[in-house]
Amino acid sequence: MPTHSQSLFEVFLTLSRIMRGLFDNRAQDMGLTYARARLLVTIARQEGATQTELANLLQIETPTLKRQLDALEEMQLAERRPSPGDARKYTIYLTGKARLARLVRFREEIEASVFEGISAEDIETTREVLARMSANAERLGAK
Repeated sequence: MPTHSQSLFEVFLTLSRIMRGLFDNRAQDMGLTYARARLLVTIARQEGATQTELANLLQIETPTLKRQLDALEEMQLAERRPSPGDARKYTIYLTGKARLARLVRFREEIEASVFEGISAEDIETTREVLARMSANAERLGAK
């Protein structure tokens, strides 16, 4: 529980550490690294995205994403399909096996628990404020 002496920055770091730990534990239970699990969840939210689009969403380099995607394909959790609009590109989808994985639903389960007792209005206000703070930080050169 945050104390009054903690700065907002410290609260962010603490929450981030706790959330990452929860997510990482679930990923490890499924034999995934944090990075691969994060990619899997992103694919679930953005099915049909290209590799470049996914790399941008995750803020990672395309070659890094390719290695992670290769591993997910080998595990039969994701698949590349030729893009209908451009034969040089591939779009990314979950497999049936991935859809059954609890990890894809885990993010929503964690959010529901973390947001318990917080109104939808407060959640939306927080999301808007954090988005503005992120934009401000990016202008300072943060990635």
